[in-house]
Amino acid sequence: MSLTTTQIIKAVATNIAQATASLPQDMLERHNMTGNVHHSHIRPLNDILRDEERFLGRKLTPEEVQMVTDRVNYLRQHEGHEKQHSEMLMIIFGGLIVSQILITIWKKYHVTSYNISTLLGLWFVPIMSLKEGYWRFCFVWLIFSVCNGFIVARALEKTMKSSTPRLVYWWFQKIYDVSMAVGAVAYSIILFSFFHIPMIFGASVESEANIFMGGLTLMFYALYFGTLGRDFVDRLSDQMATKMGFYSRNGFPTRHIRDNMCAICGEVTRGSNEKLHQLNCSHTYHEICIRGWTIVGKKDICPCCKEKVDMRAFKTNSWDTTQALVLNFLDFLRYILVWNPIVFYLIHEVIEFLGLK
Repeated sequence: MSLTTTQIIKAVATNIAQATASLPQDMLERHNMTGNVHHSHIRPLNDILRDEERFLGRKLTPEEVQMVTDRVNYLRQHEGHEKQHSEMLMIIFGGLIVSQILITIWKKYHVTSYNISTLLGLWFVPIMSLKEGYWRFCFVWLIFSVCNGFIVARALEKTMKSSTPRLVYWWFQKIYDVSMAVGAVAYSIILFSFFHIPMIFGASVESEANIFMGGLTLMFYALYFGTLGRDFVDRLSDQMATKMGFYSRNGFPTRHIRDNMCAICGEVTRGSNEKLHQLNCSHTYHEICIRGWTIVGKKDICPCCKEKVDMRAFKTNSWDTTQALVLNFLDFLRYILVWNPIVFYLIHEVIEFLGLK
């Protein structure tokens, strides 16, 4: 049964009013009920509750009374602390600036230890989830870790098979594809909830809030596992290429590559039925190998001679361009997920040590 425009507008307006009425912050700010905090004047709690009930035309629920009470108590506790708040703000900004400088220096001069620390920090994020009781996330992380552990073990074998690089790049490409798909679904759910689409079809305020939180959860899953996979393949790309002997990060390769050999997997290229790709330096690779090395493994040099690779040659369609942009975003997200919580925790400890409130 179709809905008329008037019915849709009325439904959205009604639900927005219900959602607004249930917000504790709105209760406190409506008609300046808490008074001017910066002038050290907070109205009595009973006056605030009475004015709120008069405005709503109904009695407040016990939950609403408790939320208003907690908020007023919080404001009274911090009344007259404007100078301390300014000092806290300076500590926060100073801590963020100093930490950014230190992390940048660390990354510039000790990139290996920085990357390993970032990877380990990102991988062990679920430890915090265990403390908070997020068992579903821990279960998904455990499944990922088991499957990923098998791939990593194959890549770290002392005698690596020639098929291993392709398996590794295929696995992490699939992780990226799944993360992109889940992220797209999550983004759609968030948009639907933001524009109150579920309410139009009869969903309650609580149901819409649950749908919105579900979208945020899926988005976090997509970004977290996409970033984690990105870091793993970055570390493994160097390991696998070094084991093949045709590549060395800092020195000379231990093996000389023949003209008809792929330096990534070690298989011959001449007479192969697979599609080949020749770089500007004249070295030839299986296309699946070199795309895995450059796009998935985020390497922009030839694994044999280290000459710069023209990345535009691999962006044959809009999907490849989008993939490159998303992978760059995941690199930025890694910093937010790993180092920001540590920085804010240290800032919090400094503020606690100084006795600021």
